[in-house]
Amino acid sequence: MRLIAKLRWLVCLLLCGGMFSPVVAQEGVAPALPDGWELQVENLTRLGMRFWRVPGCAVAVVHDGKVLMVRGFGTNSLNGKEAVTGDTVFPIASCTKSFTVTRLAQLVDQGKVGWDDPIVKYLPWFRLADAEATGKVTLRHAASHTGGVGSHDLLWYRWGGSLRERVERLAGVPVETKPGEKFTYQTSLFTALGLVEEAVDGRPWEEQIRVELLEPLGMGNTWADPGKIGAKLERAQPHRLTANDNPALCEGYPFAGPDPAGSIHSTARDMAKWVQFHLSDGTTSGGKRLVSAAQMDAMHTLQIAQTFSPTLRGLNPSAQGMGYGLGFTVYDQRGEKVLAHGGAVDGMRAQFSFVPGKKLGLVILCNMGLTRLNLSLTHHLLDLFLGHKGRDYNGLVFKQQRKDVAELLERARLAGEKATARAAAIDGGELEGIYVHPAYGEAKLFMRDGVPMFKLGATETRLRLVGPACWLAEAEPFGGAIIEYLPGGRAKLRVSGEVNLELMRKP
Repeated sequence: MRLIAKLRWLVCLLLCGGMFSPVVAQEGVAPALPDGWELQVENLTRLGMRFWRVPGCAVAVVHDGKVLMVRGFGTNSLNGKEAVTGDTVFPIASCTKSFTVTRLAQLVDQGKVGWDDPIVKYLPWFRLADAEATGKVTLRHAASHTGGVGSHDLLWYRWGGSLRERVERLAGVPVETKPGEKFTYQTSLFTALGLVEEAVDGRPWEEQIRVELLEPLGMGNTWADPGKIGAKLERAQPHRLTANDNPALCEGYPFAGPDPAGSIHSTARDMAKWVQFHLSDGTTSGGKRLVSAAQMDAMHTLQIAQTFSPTLRGLNPSAQGMGYGLGFTVYDQRGEKVLAHGGAVDGMRAQFSFVPGKKLGLVILCNMGLTRLNLSLTHHLLDLFLGHKGRDYNGLVFKQQRKDVAELLERARLAGEKATARAAAIDGGELEGIYVHPAYGEAKLFMRDGVPMFKLGATETRLRLVGPACWLAEAEPFGGAIIEYLPGGRAKLRVSGEVNLELMRKP
């Protein structure tokens, strides 16, 4: 793969005219546009799409207060007849969080809420497993992913039900750290922020987003409620890679309704307006103020530093660190402060990024799930417009991705070895059955056509045997979790990864 990566990068250099021309820019001043930048954007995008096997991608570039480019590349279907355009509608998934926090900033401006108000002040029914933590988790903690609760994405993924029910499930999982102490990406607490907005404003969250943000910004092709998208509009079709690394259509995520943590659908053209707004001081292009300059700064200010793990470093090779503001990831690209957010949902990827000090912004929307094109292309384009010499970000990011897979398989091997040591205590006839947990409810370990299977919440996975009564979960939402049967007393299953819980055998 190393040779292939080098060859691809040589092709990129030929297509883009060699290393990027140096561009000198002062802080707070937009850099001069490099020569032939439009062709370079196109070539870098097409190169990345080929590398990552992405059928279609929409890209937007914002520079010095203006939207300079909105382009679609590739196709929306495998027959190649439907082109992706700047007006193709994509789910932006977790990029929705930036909208929810921006609406919250408006309510802070109005004196209706404060960042350091506890959630329970507005949602009296809100509960965590720890009573003290319940009263201490604030809006700031939820907006910066420092609420002290693990990720537990499988508590909401494909579950349906009401938004309140999703938040209420958090009471069944342990509080792992003190609020404000550590960054842990937590989607259900973001859902709680939308419910706070409904409690203090009185209108549904999706109506607030439409009236207070989308309409003033002219984002007429953006919807907080996916059910309101017109049937005749061109919507991105979800894809995933097969075992042979070929793109194939897949089932999209079944959006059940509005969700403050991830339901917004938009286009590259509209998302360019969103980036344009966040590069301003809180005013629209027509001069109408939507958010005070002070609250814009609050959202864009680092609240918590993330542990810059080898994986984060490998995926962001030109960064020195990373953290989270209020609704925005904060990191650096070769020393320049970047604000961004990514989104991932079945068959889709989304990413927007902007550099406030250089008045530069990017939008990348892809109709491929789990691709890293969003990251590598962002890195390439930031280097292009900031005037740095190009790096092989496709190859570097892919190298880290392969390393992560190798480490996962090694963890599974070691878990299998430990399982072998306790194999004598395991009765094979005991394994299948129902296991329970206060938050997740019933989980099922069973066989289907001779293949071990596991269902947790609304998500089912095939299991790969790695040792006696020890399996690796293969389905993507499990994130490579290892599932182990623990004998003795009341039998139980331990599920690792972001679930990180033990489930008891149902009597």
